Formats: sequence, C-alpha cells, structure tokens
Amino acid sequence: MACVVTFPGLASAAAASSLDDGVNAYRHGDFKKSASVFTPLAKQGNATAQYLLSCQMINGIGMPADQDAGWQMLDHAAQAGLPDAEILQARRLEALQGSRHDIQTLYENAAHKGSSQALMWLALDDLQNNRKDAARQHLDNAWSAGDPRAATMIATRFTADPVAREKWLRQAAEHGELHAAAYLAQDYEKSDDRAQAVGWCAVASGLPGHDANIDWKKIGDAITQNCARLDADMEPAARTDNREKVDTFLHDFFANYHPWKPWRPCVVKSE
Repeated sequence: MACVVTFPGLASAAAASSLDDGVNAYRHGDFKKSASVFTPLAKQGNATAQYLLSCQMINGIGMPADQDAGWQMLDHAAQAGLPDAEILQARRLEALQGSRHDIQTLYENAAHKGSSQALMWLALDDLQNNRKDAARQHLDNAWSAGDPRAATMIATRFTADPVAREKWLRQAAEHGELHAAAYLAQDYEKSDDRAQAVGWCAVASGLPGHDANIDWKKIGDAITQNCARLDADMEPAARTDNREKVDTFLHDFFANYHPWKPWRPCVVKSE
C-alpha cells in the first residue's frame, strides 16, 4: 500500500513536529515511542496518528493488541479522509465480503486524493467490466503518481504499436517493475535479439545489485541459472560475444535504475 504521509488538521507547528517524531520512530521500528507520540495526537483527531496507531493496535506492535479498538480508530482516520486508511478499510471490507458499493466508494475517495494503489484497483475493476476508457484514465493517473505497474498495464492492454509498447515497458522496468522486464525478455526472444533477451531475463529474475555495490559474479551465476537457455544453442565464440553484450546492457540498465519504493506503513490481516 503506497503511502505519502500528510498532516491533516494539525493545530500548530508543535503538533507537526510531534507527529514528525512519531513517524520517524515508526519508520525506524521504535514502536513504543511512536505509540506514545501518536496516542495523544489521535485523541486530538489527527488522522495520520489515528491511522498509524490503529495499525499498531491491530497488530499488537509496541503496545498490547486490541483489534476492535484498532479497527474503530482506523474508521475515524478513514472518515477524516486519509487515503491510506480508506484503502485499508476497503481491503478489510473485501476480505469480509462487505458492500461492493462501500468498497468502491472508499477506493474512489482515495483515488481522488492521488493514491496510486486506489487508482490501480479502479483500473482493474474497469477492465473487468469492459470500461476501457475509464481504465486507461486511471492507469495514466497511477503512472503520473509514480506506480510502474500502471505502465506495464498500459503497454500490455492498450498499446498496439511495438515501439510504444517497448517504451512503456522500459520505463516500468527502470522503476523496478519486474513483470515489465519479463515481457521485454519475451519480446526480444521472439525477435532473436539474444543479448536483449538474456539481459531483460536477468532483470526479470530480480538480480542482486539493484540497489548498490553490484556483484557481477552473483549476477553471472543468476544468469546461468535463470536465463542461459536463451543463448544456449549459440556457438561458443558467439555466445561469449553475446554475454559481453549482456554485461554492457546490464551496466547501462543499472545506471538508469531508479526503483519506485513506496513506504508500506501498515499491513494487517483482516479477520
């Protein structure tokens, strides 16, 4: 669940500073401190504090578990219009087979506030119900919000031109969408471009080194394990040349790799 923490309804700069302290403690796993900060703010009606404290209460993290009170507090945050709370509430209703209308409304409310997760849900719902124009608009908005999954869906569901398809998939892969890399590997395998096929297969395999300190030995081992079939029938000299091209491809890919990593502040299991 993607989350951009906002600070609705803060009464003062001091309250904002206090919430910052709580959010920082939460991010770093100091849940006892975050609970102590969020509790008074939640009582004052701060939706962000209510949302994050409800997650701690439901999961029993940094404080005794109290699911009933936690879900009730989450409801307050959702009623205040916090999109992440609305999404979590919608997921709970889905798990409990609640009202379809209520679920849809919660996702729509979160989408109107720019939540890419809500926009993706609405796009999938539109596609399932043959509302392609609405689905495309939701996907465009989700991509604008930074979600690379939207670019993959635009490429595979809406793009007939191969050049445009490749552009969308490359953008998605460069932002961490491994499914996009897998599609590119398939496309290049069909075109018999072995270097690109092996390179994109390697990326789709989730290679080590995406973040820092690329270990090329581990990458070579991973390619051998997952992608060797793509150039296994080549003559030894041609295969060696192909692997050198793969190395160049991966160097260039990692130089432009900026994965989208939304903060997942709250994940809970519904009853």
